Amino acid sequence: MSISISVIGSTGLIGMQFLESISEGDYAQVIAITRRSIPSLQQQLFIKQAIHDFSNLEMLADDLKTDVLVCALGTTIKTAGSQARFMEVDHDIPLETARIAHAEGCKTFILISAVGANPQSSIFYSRVKGLLEEDLKELGFDRLFILRPGMLLGDRQEKRSGEFIGKLLMQPLNFLIPWKYKAIHLATLVSTIHHLIASQKQGLQIIEGKELFGLN
Repeated sequence: MSISISVIGSTGLIGMQFLESISEGDYAQVIAITRRSIPSLQQQLFIKQAIHDFSNLEMLADDLKTDVLVCALGTTIKTAGSQARFMEVDHDIPLETARIAHAEGCKTFILISAVGANPQSSIFYSRVKGLLEEDLKELGFDRLFILRPGMLLGDRQEKRSGEFIGKLLMQPLNFLIPWKYKAIHLATLVSTIHHLIASQKQGLQIIEGKELFGLN
């Protein structure tokens, strides 16, 4: 496919799974924008690892000259250490990166957001996610895909005890949970991202519920 793709959040659960799912020839160019080298991608020579410290986002401009930017960047308040740092990682950096990419000619932005994202939410996490969604809408991408998955099923290097317990409780009962809140396996989410890239959909598309599972 003659499409170039850049990914931020490359070392996270979703970003890593997405990159590892790409085979040579799937896309014309793939750039993993990351703070550190990713060992599992070292044999995939068709993926460029662009290592940046993110202290000056303008330095990313050359690696953001792309058709599609996939943003899988995110953390937790516990890992971030403060609400201010969480806001920086989950809102400020993705938004500024999107602005730069758009200025460099990027037409498609794919955001991995979260179920419950709402700029008016009383929950800080959901409010930040919602604020990012709203701010991205103002940038003018030809195609803006906002994916709102619930709990993710898959192995992550970072252990989150609350998420682990949630998985134990939710997996046996997943069939009872409304589609919007169902746990989703990484492979399914990644397949949806590939499908959206290849699709002809235009404008703002909020992907949640059954559509995340490829059922719409």
